[in-house]
Amino acid sequence: MFESIDYPNKHNPELDENARHRFQELREAITGRSQIIWGEHCSECAAPTCYAACSFYAPRHEDLNCGRFAKGIRKGNTPGGVRLATIKFRKWGKLQGKGPVGLKSPRYAERREKLDDVVSDAISRWIPSVAVRRFKRRWNKHKIDSSSHPVFRADAFVIEGWLPDAHGSLSLTLTVMPADETGDGLFQDNIDFGPGYNRKIVPVADITRWVDLLQPYVIKIEPLENAIGKDITFGMMEFVTFGKRVDEVPSSRPAAAQGGAAKAKCVVWDLDNTVWRGTLAEDGPEGLVLDERVPGIIQELDRRGILQSVASKNDMEPALSALEAFGLTEYFLYPQIGWDPKSTGIRRIAELLDIGLDTFVFIDDQPFERAEVHERLPSVAVLSEADLPTLLENTLFDVPVTAESISRRSMYQAEQQRKSTFQSSSVDYVEFLRGCDLVVEASVLSDTVMERAHELSQRTNQLNVSGRRYTRDELEAYQASDDSLVGYIFSCRDRFGNYGIIAMCLLDEDKAHIESFMMSCRVQRKRVEQAIFSWLASRLAGAGFDYMSVQYKQTSRNEASVRMLEELGFSYRPNGPQDGVFVRSTHDPIPESDVVKVLDRIDTCDSGAVC
Repeated sequence: MFESIDYPNKHNPELDENARHRFQELREAITGRSQIIWGEHCSECAAPTCYAACSFYAPRHEDLNCGRFAKGIRKGNTPGGVRLATIKFRKWGKLQGKGPVGLKSPRYAERREKLDDVVSDAISRWIPSVAVRRFKRRWNKHKIDSSSHPVFRADAFVIEGWLPDAHGSLSLTLTVMPADETGDGLFQDNIDFGPGYNRKIVPVADITRWVDLLQPYVIKIEPLENAIGKDITFGMMEFVTFGKRVDEVPSSRPAAAQGGAAKAKCVVWDLDNTVWRGTLAEDGPEGLVLDERVPGIIQELDRRGILQSVASKNDMEPALSALEAFGLTEYFLYPQIGWDPKSTGIRRIAELLDIGLDTFVFIDDQPFERAEVHERLPSVAVLSEADLPTLLENTLFDVPVTAESISRRSMYQAEQQRKSTFQSSSVDYVEFLRGCDLVVEASVLSDTVMERAHELSQRTNQLNVSGRRYTRDELEAYQASDDSLVGYIFSCRDRFGNYGIIAMCLLDEDKAHIESFMMSCRVQRKRVEQAIFSWLASRLAGAGFDYMSVQYKQTSRNEASVRMLEELGFSYRPNGPQDGVFVRSTHDPIPESDVVKVLDRIDTCDSGAVC
């Protein structure tokens, strides 16, 4: 809800159908709204006394107020009647409101909005112009006073907005602080908007850690540099309670980018009332009871090669002690235990594991922790503890079980040791890699590695150049083929441990054309790709080819494969908007390919297996 403006100013943006639906669905999901009264403010001064003193005062034509917002707050509606406000920030312009605020029912809040429209319009039309501002101030004060209430049981602060495609992305800052600006209490978070509909949900618990929302406070939304001068259409900007599970509200992202589109590679667990019953901070370690369903699920996921971690709002040391007491510590890689948003912890886990967020699953008992992750990381699949009884039957976890999958966790634990060793060393990264004694073994596709080859084809997303996923029957046909199509398999090891089979190449030897190449991300940037392609180039050069090519087809996840090939010296030749080939000379050396030793087992293994 906004302060009354001093002149009629309407703006109904041309929203697409998805945006109209998203604005409407949020209204249908909530049971309480705070209706903060937002007003036009300046970051540098205090109106109206600043008008006489500020050298930057620029009166707006419509109402003679300082033009902190170009054209002021332009109110509008969706075709379904959802209230909108379009704002074009100028330098130093910001939105600001006050608290504490109580929650109103959606029906009562809608009646207040309609009454505000009637009163604001009457003041503008029937009050003498010299008295309009005085009456507007009185009416705004009445709205603010009537919003105050000592009871506050909101679940989250939500802000939604829409941008025209031409604007690109922009950023704003959300700030909540005590009204008297004393003490250390201050909550801040970034709001990143892209073209189309956007929604950000901030759990109230994240704010109340820093600011007492039952005491007077100020809440601000301020543009960063890239947001100034662009039309932003805001919808709801309020504290709310939700009447339905927020993770049931669909995301605006395309279906191909939703969590669940890819098989799971990592499950991130909440702890309180999910892994165990009880709350560590309130019940203490002695008051916790392990959920009897959880150990079996964790062990089975581990057997299937699905990595696991923790994102929990607790103190690190007692939480790890509790996990150790329950015998679960060894299963969790890079646990993120602290007081940051769960989405921050999950993003950090993804960075450390070096796997895509679209292969993550998050399990939490709290609807608004799920909502926070769902909104900030929409490609992560979000489940609740109520899904535990049927979790292992979920198609997300329907993955082949191989020797590599059974030992996958130990491989990543060895990677943790590698990183720790490097961080404690004084040598540069390439020299560290040379000291790791990295070895790649090349062999042909065979029965003994068929299951892992099939798994690699199904699980590889980022470094899958052709985007192909092969069935086991298709791979067996390659193996049995008498023509020029050959499948190569690459395994890797170093002094810390064995990575297992990490790459597959399907090559047409008569054309020096790689039909498919896929490689596990866990060896990326270790110069393994340099070694493999140098070996392939040398093999093809020996057969009389001056150039080699790699088939490419764009997917929503394989952008990293493009960067890899470009770094290896390939150049792109498009066949269409989303496919083409990458080409390079077989004679030009690939820098740093000697960091990793390649053992050619093509002719020494009778079975074609990795020796």
